[in-house]
Formats: sequence, C-alpha cells, structure tokens
Amino acid sequence: DDLRFALRLGLRLHDHRLNAVALLRFLFDHLELVVVVEPEFGEHGVVGDLVGRVELNHQLLALDVVGHLELGEPDLHIGHVDHQLRVDSAQDAEEVATLAKRLGVPLECVTRDVRREAEGRGWSLEDAARRVRYEALRDIARRGGASRLALAHTADDQAETVLMRLIRGAGLTGLTGIPRTRPLQEIVVIRPLLGFWRSELLAYLAHHQLTYCEDPTNRDPAFLRNRIRTQLLPVLEREYNPHIKALCCQLAEQCQVDRAYLQAAATRYWKRLVKRHGHTLLIRREGLARQPEAIQRSLVRLAIQQLQGDLNGFEFRHWRQIQRLTTGQPVGAVVDLPGALQLQRTPEHIVVRLKAEPLPPSRNPSILHAR
Repeated sequence: DDLRFALRLGLRLHDHRLNAVALLRFLFDHLELVVVVEPEFGEHGVVGDLVGRVELNHQLLALDVVGHLELGEPDLHIGHVDHQLRVDSAQDAEEVATLAKRLGVPLECVTRDVRREAEGRGWSLEDAARRVRYEALRDIARRGGASRLALAHTADDQAETVLMRLIRGAGLTGLTGIPRTRPLQEIVVIRPLLGFWRSELLAYLAHHQLTYCEDPTNRDPAFLRNRIRTQLLPVLEREYNPHIKALCCQLAEQCQVDRAYLQAAATRYWKRLVKRHGHTLLIRREGLARQPEAIQRSLVRLAIQQLQGDLNGFEFRHWRQIQRLTTGQPVGAVVDLPGALQLQRTPEHIVVRLKAEPLPPSRNPSILHAR
C-alpha cells in the first residue's frame, strides 16, 4: 500500500509514467523539505489540522518506502504555526510535538498573533492568517536549511478555490486556482497532494489506522469557503452535476496552460515596450494599444507585480480604467490603484509608479511631471 501510494503520488506530480525507481528518486528529491502541519487556516481557511495531519503521515509513509530502496535519508523537518485564533490552539502544538517525537523528526513551533496583525494592517482575518503563516513557514524553512516547503492542499481545496474565485468575479489568473509549485522568495512551495481527493486520504488513514485532528474552524459558516464546501458544492453535485469538483479542477488546469502562454508572450513584448527608471516603469502607449487585449492586460499585471510585488486589490474594474487611460483619456490623466501605485498618461507612455515617486527627469518631452 505504501509503495502504491508513493507511485500514485509521483504519477500525479509528473502526470506521465516513470519507472518505480525513478519515481521514488523523484520523491526523495522533493521530500528534502519542511512538512507543514497547519492548525488554524489553510489557503483561505480550508486546510487546517485535518489535512495537515493526513499530509504529514502520507509524506512519512512515502519516505519509509524510499528508505527501503536505500536511496538515502532525506532531511525532513516539521513546521507548525499557532495562529492563536482559538482558545485551545496550544493543544494542536502539543499533539504535533508528540507526533514529531514519536517519528523522530525535528520540529519547530512558532506562535503568531494573527488577530492583532489583521487589525493593525487592515487585513481580513483569513488573509492575515495566510500571510502570517507563509511568512512564518518560510522562516522555519530557512532556519532548517530546507529548499522546499510542502503544503497539504488537496483536489477538494482546488475545486473550492475555483468556485470561490468565480463567485468573487475572478478572471483567467484567478481561475488557475492553487498552483502545484510556486516560489516563496528562495523557497519553493510544493503541493504533492493536490491531485488527491480528501476522501482518498481519509480512506488511506483509516486503512493504516492513523489518527488525525480536525480544526473546528473549517466548519464555521462565517467563512465563504466553508459555505461553499458544506452548502454549495453538495447542492451542485446532487442537483446539477455529480462531477462538478472534478470539472472545477479541470478548469483550473486549462486556465493554467492558457495563462502560462499569455505570460510567456507578455514577457517577449515586455522587452520591446517597457523601460524601467528606478521605481518607475514606462510603457510605450501606442505599442501597448496595438496588442490584443489579453496581452495588454498581461503586460499591465506584470508592471504592477514588478513594482508592488503582488496583485492584491487589483480587479477587473481597475483594468477598464487603465484601458480608457490608454486609448481615450487626455495627456496627464491619472488612474490610482489600490495600494501604492499610480498610472499616468503622457504623449508617448503609460507611466506606472509608486504614488510618492516623481516622474523620472528626461529630455523627452513626452515624459511629463505629475500634476
């Protein structure tokens, strides 16, 4: 059973066939990481202790198979973040410590006051939990010398994410859902269980008589994701399409492919159309306007990410404002984005800069100073 799980895990990660030894070597390479057991919220409040413990036990069972083939011992650590959002959250850390001791795996537990962070920075509780947790886990990985951070998201989480983002009005990028891998500065986040359903993991735990804990936060209807999981999805499965979750995951995969193509195309045009002056980007306005709208939008998103580091707060209505700025607004017109960015039209450029940043000095009369 352990070997079957390891083989399926490798196949899901690679989406093509490899021989058994190559697969297990791949697993070995990808298990030199911090295994995460998350007590409060997962991505937008769904992973929690339930899948965190499932993920931990599965990773270690796969490691056992690797050890039997004498492929070496991976450097495995467990990271645990106590968000202090429940009065009994310290019990989670105690349970994780007991498990780590029994397995002989190093553990680092950290505590963060997520509620205070949310209030101080104006974030929602879910957003604050996610930001603080990733920051803490990144630091744990650094201290442990790990290059990879394994999270426990499942196919159920993917389906819930796609539906939640669709309800909130997401476009192509949002509908890509949860990526299998992504950079977190110098650490690589991997999600080896993203191709498995929660029911498969629970069945595996039951077969091996492994215990787990479930975070009661995951049943709180105050959170949209929880309502999608417990209310919306059951109705869609029962009355519309019993395969709705699989179709949501399929949609995410299709959007990931399309988005990757657009990003590659936008990167090629970036070299021709964009120049950087410190914390200011100059996009050639006419060149931008000649591109298909999908490329225009990708270029603008790249510019925002370059200066701000993320796309938080950027919505479709902001893109419409930028589109009008590019084609119909007079020279000197300005679009203020959420956060610290501002776009301004000059005769030849769309200037993207931090709001406090002046336009760069230039002999080119098309580069005007802000009003």
